Amino acid sequence: MSLRKTFAENIKYYRKEQGFSQQTLAEKCDIATNYLSEIERGQKFPSVEIIERLSRELNIPASLFFLEPKSKINDNILLKKRNKEFSEKLINTVTDLLKEYNISN
Repeated sequence: MSLRKTFAENIKYYRKEQGFSQQTLAEKCDIATNYLSEIERGQKFPSVEIIERLSRELNIPASLFFLEPKSKINDNILLKKRNKEFSEKLINTVTDLLKEYNISN
């Protein structure tokens, strides 16, 4: 994934996590709402000054904007959790069936 796309996805993720609309965050950062929208879609890349404003208003280190998109990390964690829960349920079901039919090793 390109750096611009990674940045865009993270800005959008952290904005929503803070409960800000695009308009609210744009106002806090003193930028136009349509400019923030273009940033979040990966069409524009902001200056360092704007990145610092976004970081300050979202209350996170700017470096987090450049890491693997937070939404994908959360999706991976959720998927692993669901797989673990499914595996545990499957093991319990098989164990119960073996007990029910008196099958043992």
